[in-house]
Amino acid sequence: MPELASRQDAITGLGTSFRHAFRSLRSMRGRDTHRGDEIGHAQFELLIELCVRGPLHAGELAEVVGASAATVSGMLDNLCAAELVERSRSESDRRLVVVKLTRRGKRKVEARKALWRRRWEEALEGLDEEELRVASRVLDRIGDIFTERPEG
Repeated sequence: MPELASRQDAITGLGTSFRHAFRSLRSMRGRDTHRGDEIGHAQFELLIELCVRGPLHAGELAEVVGASAATVSGMLDNLCAAELVERSRSESDRRLVVVKLTRRGKRKVEARKALWRRRWEEALEGLDEEELRVASRVLDRIGDIFTERPEG
């Protein structure tokens, strides 16, 4: 039975590490939201999605980031005021608002991505490619736990 105990200990350790990472992210989001003129993590997520996907309808953007339309609308007000995004009416359906990243917004995204890239590199220093691939598979499986729909 030592092998079973070792596996259970490893699974428990992984769970503890995951909770620590999740709490750290949640804490960062809380601190990051109220920093004067600096954009918060949630707002940055909007900018990242616009950078990756291109212009989106405001409702699509809300769905992609998993936030309410009202929450996203408020964040977009701040991002527009900071000249990081632009809003315009859709030409095909005037009821829809299209959100687009500005050049300034793109520069902000690139700068923040570079900062986080350096932090990732430092944190993962010493791990080889196979360890990183395994970690990726593990995180994907953990993510699946939270996206599966309960039966019944």
